[in-house]
Amino acid sequence: MRCFHACLAALFFAAASCSSALAATGVPARSAGTVKPAAKGAARPAAAPARIKPKLVAPGSDILHEHFAVSVAGTITAPDGQPLPGATIWKTNTREILAVTNSQGEFNLTLPTNARMTLTCGYAGFEDQQLLLSQPQRRNLFVISLERQK
Repeated sequence: MRCFHACLAALFFAAASCSSALAATGVPARSAGTVKPAAKGAARPAAAPARIKPKLVAPGSDILHEHFAVSVAGTITAPDGQPLPGATIWKTNTREILAVTNSQGEFNLTLPTNARMTLTCGYAGFEDQQLLLSQPQRRNLFVISLERQK
């Protein structure tokens, strides 16, 4: 056990002297005769990879695809121009009702985003009509004329 402590103490002092030589010169201390020159044509060890610091290369917000709420308003009429009160507007893929026209056939709804969306307009006795909003603006106004069912 005494030998173990002596070896441990020697190792500690050797490490301390190496670190003090490194601190004084900035170059690690080497013992004479421990480093041999490489033979001609011998492969050299690869350098350690450099540490790359992350760098912000894109803005924090999506400036190309700004998302904003969209207002969609309009009137739904029969082919003769008469308003259709009680006509329904819904999201085509979910059938979620978004608005119902008033007594003048007018509707107004707000969508949370300007993403591409298809709405469907319908009224009893008339063919449903789809309304594609591919690049909606903040305010969108439509007049939709539904055809009678055949």
